[in-house]
Amino acid sequence: MIETSTIAESLNSLIVKYMNILFCIIFFFCCQPCNPLQPEDQAILDRFFKYAEKNQLSHLSFQERIVKTGEFFLNTPYRGGTLEGNEKEQLVVNLRQLDCVTFVDNVMALALLKRYDTEAYKEFLSNLQKIRYRNCKISNYTSRLHYSTDWLYEMQRIGFVSDVTESSGGTPFPNKVGFISQNHRRYPALVKDSTLISEISRIERDINARNYFYIPKKKVNEKAGQVRNGDIILITTNRKGLDTSHVGIAIEKNGSIYLLHASLTAKKVIVSDVPLATYLNQISSHTGIIIARPSDINQN
Repeated sequence: MIETSTIAESLNSLIVKYMNILFCIIFFFCCQPCNPLQPEDQAILDRFFKYAEKNQLSHLSFQERIVKTGEFFLNTPYRGGTLEGNEKEQLVVNLRQLDCVTFVDNVMALALLKRYDTEAYKEFLSNLQKIRYRNCKISNYTSRLHYSTDWLYEMQRIGFVSDVTESSGGTPFPNKVGFISQNHRRYPALVKDSTLISEISRIERDINARNYFYIPKKKVNEKAGQVRNGDIILITTNRKGLDTSHVGIAIEKNGSIYLLHASLTAKKVIVSDVPLATYLNQISSHTGIIIARPSDINQN
């Protein structure tokens, strides 16, 4: 006859064994680092790498690479807000749907690549984080570069672009930012953690203490010769508390500058059907442009 104590010990041993197995399963699925690259995005990257090889992107200048990379995304569906809604701030990759900001972010991150194969996945993610976050680090919602002029300041600081607006005939930019802190109830991350509002306000004060320049839209036509193929175009706005309302890439066609951008109106990535100056005049809230010129990739 088997003693009761022996049965109990066997049961306890069995329970411990299966509890350990269950713990390992839970750890594997819940505690592993989150990979921001989904299979659909990896497939797009793989197609881009083939596109890059076919078009010999590695032999082009950084600005030319930006244009060719932007063209790869033509007709990609538009979708706003893809960076929002996460429990905590994290690097989000969505190459399937783009808004004007994520379009430029991803294009720059890909144009900065030194190689075009599966080994470039990590470099792409690193580039994207550098482009999207202050000091290249993710801490919370406030570490993301929400204002275009702040983005411009940071991209100059790390050597990715140069602000050539003043030297291209620009005049002092009068707008002051404050929209996010003044409308913090619109932002779920700030509603969830109201302590971040003071940090957003501090960032806005820092931005407003800097000097920026812009080319008013009535002068864009005469200054169009200063804009180069591949320049990043920040479109300024008259909306209170905002610096810009749109961003895109300058692309030269038939001797004129057009805008390659993710269009809310067209619901996809397109090249504007009219030159940049005409495009600006079609939208009353647009007031002008700021020109961010990509730096020589060999310097980065």
